Amino acid sequence: MNTKFSTIAIAVFAVAGLMLGGCAGKTGVDGDGHGGANGHKGAGMHQNGGANGNGGMAAMPADRSVYFAFDSAKLSAKTARILDANAAWLKAHPQRTATVEGNCDERGGREYNLALGQRRADTVKAYLVSHGAPAANIGTASFGEENPVCRGTGENCWSQNRRADIVIR
Repeated sequence: MNTKFSTIAIAVFAVAGLMLGGCAGKTGVDGDGHGGANGHKGAGMHQNGGANGNGGMAAMPADRSVYFAFDSAKLSAKTARILDANAAWLKAHPQRTATVEGNCDERGGREYNLALGQRRADTVKAYLVSHGAPAANIGTASFGEENPVCRGTGENCWSQNRRADIVIR
């Protein structure tokens, strides 16, 4: 009986550990109210292409999500640092392609949020290209409010959803 209980307890703790470990990076918020270094990884879409996973290729930048102020597509100084690293990586790896996905929080109408998400994606693409990334290798898409990282309400949650994700393929 004790062996069966021990086995079940170990299984429960293992599953709980996997669940908590898989979500740990999705709720981080930095001092600016935006997702931190692990703020968003796109539910597996942004796999790190380290030397072991890409035939000797240098690792992709860890931060591939940038965050925006409410109702804005303007880049901040912190955003520029993140985009500089991504532009350099894309320039050094012209065989790779990327899609910049613009996202919004839940406020505003569907059409408005799709347009704002597109402006965010276009702004990020323009920055990457102006810093040496090949324009032909970068596409854009807008998800508006349809792809939230955080499903709650309030500024802490909304700030995580006002973002552009760089998805590298």
